Amino acid sequence: MFAGLSQAKYKARQYIGKCAVGLTDFRLTPKAEVSPYALCFALFGMHLLHDTSIQEHRTEYIRALYKNIREERRRHNIIPKSKPYRQLLTFTLSALSLLDALEQDPLEDLIVEQIEDNIEDKIVGMLTDGGVLNGFPQTGNQAMFMAIFLLHARDWLGIKIGTALEKWLELHLIHINRFGFWGSDRWGMTHLQFQNGYHQYEILEYLQYKTGKEIQAANSVAALTDKLGHFAPYPGGGGCYDYDAVVCMTPAGKIADDRCRKLLMLTATTILQEQCNNGGFSESLYIRPYSVRNYLYWISHVFKGGQSLALLAERSRRAIVLQRPKHNRLNTHWSQYSRRWNEANLWDSWFRMLTLARIQVAFEPDRATDWGFINYPGIGFHPCLRQSNSVTK
Repeated sequence: MFAGLSQAKYKARQYIGKCAVGLTDFRLTPKAEVSPYALCFALFGMHLLHDTSIQEHRTEYIRALYKNIREERRRHNIIPKSKPYRQLLTFTLSALSLLDALEQDPLEDLIVEQIEDNIEDKIVGMLTDGGVLNGFPQTGNQAMFMAIFLLHARDWLGIKIGTALEKWLELHLIHINRFGFWGSDRWGMTHLQFQNGYHQYEILEYLQYKTGKEIQAANSVAALTDKLGHFAPYPGGGGCYDYDAVVCMTPAGKIADDRCRKLLMLTATTILQEQCNNGGFSESLYIRPYSVRNYLYWISHVFKGGQSLALLAERSRRAIVLQRPKHNRLNTHWSQYSRRWNEANLWDSWFRMLTLARIQVAFEPDRATDWGFINYPGIGFHPCLRQSNSVTK
């Protein structure tokens, strides 16, 4: 069933090495500049694939991670609350966790400043005023960041957070919609809803907190697939969208139902076939370059979205916008270099392999030890790592 997976893992390990500059510096792609985000993605990929070099050079990697996050913090005169900074901070925490380094320096000052005084009283306003419970774009990230900071403060710093985490959970349960996510469900399910809400599900899964709508969420996501088993609002999937969808279809690490079982098999087969020649993975093979094949794929993709007004509008809008020349390349805060849609990179390579790992373990739970999941809240965690994660400690 997973024919070719071992070879894919070997090639993916080789690709990480192609993005290295010296020992501790990495580039998002071999053509990009050195980036602190790329170091995190490289470490996540090496850990996932059980690359022994990660322990051989553990001390150097730890030093580089601390250096990078401290330098980034010094660039800000006020307490940074932006997505790029908080993302780098949480990625750094995860990387330090997999290197067993948090005990020597859990970055207390950087975490404490992210948690406002009287957080118990303010958490409600933070989630409601910020649009989290209404499913506004990128608010899922911020909700996950805040939950990670609360968990880190509680478990690594011994800080009393009171009922802040319980309120975070209760508010999400109260506002969950009929699809199992957050936001309006009037016109139908959208890619934005699950890609945004996936971040909350990472925390819910880490805490083994059940909403009672896990199966609805899995089937809501399954309905958004394309003919190849991808889940993005544009053809060819995307590292984030496909992984987020697979997580939602494997609640608690298990296959939700037979419909999801078939889809997961298709997704795994497709991803294995889309590995680039250099061993890495890209965002999508169907956006650029312009071609008859890609246009036909777009037409098929958009009209399949006719199952609901919301989905049709979402895919149609994305189809029009992405034809503009400004979207010939992908721009992110991970690198100054703008990568091509079909260009392999460390982010998509980690996410694609993580997706394959999640699928294989869902089908074959005894293969969990073949992969290096991250025993820390957030992206890369898998429920096989812990038997229990108490909400209150």
